[in-house]
Amino acid sequence: MPGTNLIVPVVLWGKHAPTHCVSSVYLSRDQKTLVTGCYDGQICIWQVNPDTLKMTPRCLLVGHTAPVTCLSRASIIQDNNFIVSSSEAGEMCTWDLVDGKCRESVKLSQIHTNIQAYHMCNSEDLRLFCNGYYAEILIMDPFSLEILFCLSSKMNPDWISALHVLRPSSRKDDVVLAISITGTVKVWSLLGHENKQSEPIYENESKQIRCLNALSLNCCAHNQRTVLVVCAKYCQIYDAGDFSVLCSMQAPSGERWMSGDFLAPDRVLVWSTEGKGYLYKLPANSVPDHKGFHGPTVDHDSPVLFSILAHPDNKLLSCPPAMRFILTSVGGKQRRLLLRGDSAGVVSLWNVDDAAVPVPTSVPSHAPIVMTSLDMAWAEMNPSPVGILDQFGHPEDPEIKLTASIYILAANRLVVGRSDGSIVIVNATHTVQLQLLHGAHQQLDDWPPHQLLLGHNGRVNCLLYPHHVHQRYDKSHLVSGGIDFAVCLWDLFSGALLHRFCVHAGEITQLIVPPHNCSTRIQKCICSVASDHSVTLLSLSERKCVTLASRHLFPVVTIKWRPADDFMVVGCSDGTVHVWQMETGHLDRVLHGMIAEEVLAACDETLADDLGGSMSAGSGDLQGLANPAVHFFRGLRHRNLTAMRAATARGLAALQAPERGGGAGPLAEPARPRRAPLTVQGFRSNPADPESHILFFDIEGLIVELLSEEYSAMSPASLEAAGLITSEYMKVAALTQSASPDATKRISDFFGRVKDKAGDMERILKEKDKHDFLGRVKDKAGDVERKIKEKDKHGILAKMKEGAETMQTKLQAKAEQLKGHIEQKDDTTPTKRQRPRDMSLAEPPHTMEIAQILMSLLHAWGLDADLDRVCESKLGLLRPMVPVCFGVVSRHGHMAVQLPTWLGGWAEACASIPDDPMLLNSNLPQELVRQEKLTRYLRLFTSKLHWELSTTLTTNHLLSIVALANTLMSMSNASFVPEQEVARRLHRPTTRGSSSWAGDEEREEQLAAQQAHIKQGWSLLATLHCVLLPDKVVAAGAKNFKRPQVEMLARRWQHHCLEVRDASQALLLAELGRLGPKGRKALVDNWAQYLPLYTHTESINPQAAPKEPVEKVTKAQEEEFEEEEEEIIRKPSSLAELKRKQTTAVVLLGVIGAEFGQDIASEGAAGNKRRKEGDSRKSSIVEGKSV
Repeated sequence: MPGTNLIVPVVLWGKHAPTHCVSSVYLSRDQKTLVTGCYDGQICIWQVNPDTLKMTPRCLLVGHTAPVTCLSRASIIQDNNFIVSSSEAGEMCTWDLVDGKCRESVKLSQIHTNIQAYHMCNSEDLRLFCNGYYAEILIMDPFSLEILFCLSSKMNPDWISALHVLRPSSRKDDVVLAISITGTVKVWSLLGHENKQSEPIYENESKQIRCLNALSLNCCAHNQRTVLVVCAKYCQIYDAGDFSVLCSMQAPSGERWMSGDFLAPDRVLVWSTEGKGYLYKLPANSVPDHKGFHGPTVDHDSPVLFSILAHPDNKLLSCPPAMRFILTSVGGKQRRLLLRGDSAGVVSLWNVDDAAVPVPTSVPSHAPIVMTSLDMAWAEMNPSPVGILDQFGHPEDPEIKLTASIYILAANRLVVGRSDGSIVIVNATHTVQLQLLHGAHQQLDDWPPHQLLLGHNGRVNCLLYPHHVHQRYDKSHLVSGGIDFAVCLWDLFSGALLHRFCVHAGEITQLIVPPHNCSTRIQKCICSVASDHSVTLLSLSERKCVTLASRHLFPVVTIKWRPADDFMVVGCSDGTVHVWQMETGHLDRVLHGMIAEEVLAACDETLADDLGGSMSAGSGDLQGLANPAVHFFRGLRHRNLTAMRAATARGLAALQAPERGGGAGPLAEPARPRRAPLTVQGFRSNPADPESHILFFDIEGLIVELLSEEYSAMSPASLEAAGLITSEYMKVAALTQSASPDATKRISDFFGRVKDKAGDMERILKEKDKHDFLGRVKDKAGDVERKIKEKDKHGILAKMKEGAETMQTKLQAKAEQLKGHIEQKDDTTPTKRQRPRDMSLAEPPHTMEIAQILMSLLHAWGLDADLDRVCESKLGLLRPMVPVCFGVVSRHGHMAVQLPTWLGGWAEACASIPDDPMLLNSNLPQELVRQEKLTRYLRLFTSKLHWELSTTLTTNHLLSIVALANTLMSMSNASFVPEQEVARRLHRPTTRGSSSWAGDEEREEQLAAQQAHIKQGWSLLATLHCVLLPDKVVAAGAKNFKRPQVEMLARRWQHHCLEVRDASQALLLAELGRLGPKGRKALVDNWAQYLPLYTHTESINPQAAPKEPVEKVTKAQEEEFEEEEEEIIRKPSSLAELKRKQTTAVVLLGVIGAEFGQDIASEGAAGNKRRKEGDSRKSSIVEGKSV
């Protein structure tokens, strides 16, 4: 089931906007959403104000690995926000524009150059007509992305260069008009019942015309009698009847035409590669309504240029812009726009209506009415978006860009390479806290401490921590590659430069790890690739180059391995494949063409077998980075992008397999590596950009780590006393997925032996102690302790005991401080406040820090002032300093990340809120006033705007915070307050024996009361987000609250992680209760059609037409269901989607029947009196079973 991994991405963008070289543009019909695709494969969604056409960047969709060539709408409903995108690699995706989720994704062998969405006759929804680098026209379903049928050519089959679909006014069928690259015009007639099984559909008629490599073809919508065909050097008007040329327009000098469209029967708009639009008036012989139509060309009557749409500055572009003519209506009034996105990322809009009226004796040039770009939006932000290492930047100094980064989970260290050649190593959770959260750390100047590695001359291009990929490498080894042609080997703990490999003659572009089943010598190597097209194998143990493969004439695009044959297979951009022997460095052969492709495919097969074997064996070498083929193929073009996609797609397990050092017994090494609770992934859309960073919080992995830390500190006896070995412990064992029967048996045997041993020892002692000597000693000791306590009026012994415990604390702090000095160097500079030297003890384990950051970011601050105070004082949550950019991970590893400019736009909206008169009249400095406004905006964001983003974000965030709050509530004294956390770690009441000091009882009572307060705090937090939040958010003034998605919660009703399961069940029941009887009735009506009919051969009832919501539902409830209905009304487009719907329907209707069955019963007996409460409860169970 997709999306079972609950992952919360948070993005730190930094001060530079991502590069966005636009390759395709799309504006929705309601003019509320603009979509731009770029050459780096990302898609940007912009929010548009339909009245002013002001555009605000909203989010970035990440998933394509090649330039996005086509964007098209996916649904016939005007406000149904789905689009289809296609890339040069043959990838196609259907996106939900509201929350950025990828609904469907496929990779085709056919590459499209153009997609036209068209509503066919006898069809319920749109169909996509696609043409490109293939000889057919493909008709596809926009939601399942399946090829429904294709149109083939009988005469002169060739690539189709342009097409246009239309419905003639006097006919009921659809006509497809297309032209091939060799100039053959073809016409197909479609009746609407075509499918894959039907005979090949050939053209009805065809004609050869003198028009090679046409770029676009458009039929005049006003009369369907003339056709505009655009080629690079000229565009021509043809008669649609016999396809004879009526007139022609040459491209301006130095420019090439791109495309065009009709504005009126006698006016056309054509645009060029320089980003300019030209408006022409057609001669009389090209206007069907004119009496001279189809007459001979007259010299004095030729196409007349009467207006130009262009930028005033006329800046040169590095590549042709993406342009589109848009015909829309606003308030019943037609509006015509020309949209342009260029290589600098600037999006421009011209109002064509302003230029459509000819001005006598002049050709005016019109400037765009709206211009914007990501850079402009970034520049308007104040304060600018935060980056992950902003503490190192000074306003006076030139900024040092971040160019490479990796996250080492075991040590909780973030390693960042920079453009000046330095490498910074810093505590990851601390630097995130510093950028995002308020707290005492904001007053410290040298916090968090960092380590600086200096050894590269110039930019650091790539970093690698080989031990994460495979355990065979040394834990302390860190490898970096730079622009200075060098590969450096570092000691991670001491910061020493161990060796500098200077083998390449170009900058290092990639560092990867060979497979685990290579020869012993190669297993100690890492593979590096450079821009001089060379590949090397560098031995980290021998400190020398084992193999230098440097005879490639073209850039390296893929590296694959044949460990059994000792071959490294290198694929180049020209299609050649070089096969190298790894041990000897001998070039075995060079392959071309089909043989080269077959060899690469054979490497994939062996790799799949090896991975399957290794995964079943339980080794940590999963498919993330150990598969250099997939990781590396896209890596050279978008280096970090693919690593991020692989991380999200594989549950983040492979990239960051945590180190499980230390700890004895069967719990020391689980059969499978646990999922990382946090991964920090560098991200950039273009190699020239500085890096932004995405934090992936894995909720399930975080819960497992928290519970593991809690239970690992408890002795077997206390585990059994707490009942954890029998019930709760089994839950943790299931969560950690130590699914191996042997491991389970070893665990149970271990605890059994410990228990038996303890029992035997007690029995032996009792047998030997025939005269009850031990009992008498114990009584005597009790009397002595009582007498001492009576005499100790001044509490001297209690003070001695406190002193001893203080000394123990200090000794432990000193030990941890010394240990910390080994791992990191402190840059101690004289500052206003120094970091406390015993800070290391005050730091909880980094799992708690990760939980603290996530809970602080997700909590709805500002809804309940009393709870906020409890969260800060008792639970240790920290208030956010800046609005947070969240993300959504969808299936296939695709992702949507919010842009900070969207939050900045909200800040403008909040500025309209009336200011506090006291604040305006005060004599505070401007900076403090601005800070106060930011604080108020943050309160507005956390309490209201956060929950107006999308239903998916609301659902995921509520699930995460409720599941984590319940987990922390189940732990003893689980608070993020440093002092309480230290007390919790030092004082393990369950692991000590009976009290030997009198003061212990008081301390136990104090701790018990404290624990009760903490548990109550977590309980209140969970209750707020599970039950009270929707009403409070609406009460706070939210007009657009996005409710949790019932469908997403129902899919997690039986989630394998118990905490997530409990949270989803509680949230679903609360949401169903909030909907009320009418809302639940509408929900039942909508989902009933998807119940599987087990007595019938068909999988879905054909008579169960999609039902409209009940008319009695109030407007407010209709709004609540708006998100759901868009999903439900449309029929499932694929078998997989149908099965998902069926599973969800069974759970959802079962829950409604079991919990709210009395509503259904009372609806049926509308005229009858309501039965007694006891009877109705009984009927609810019956109704639940019947549903």
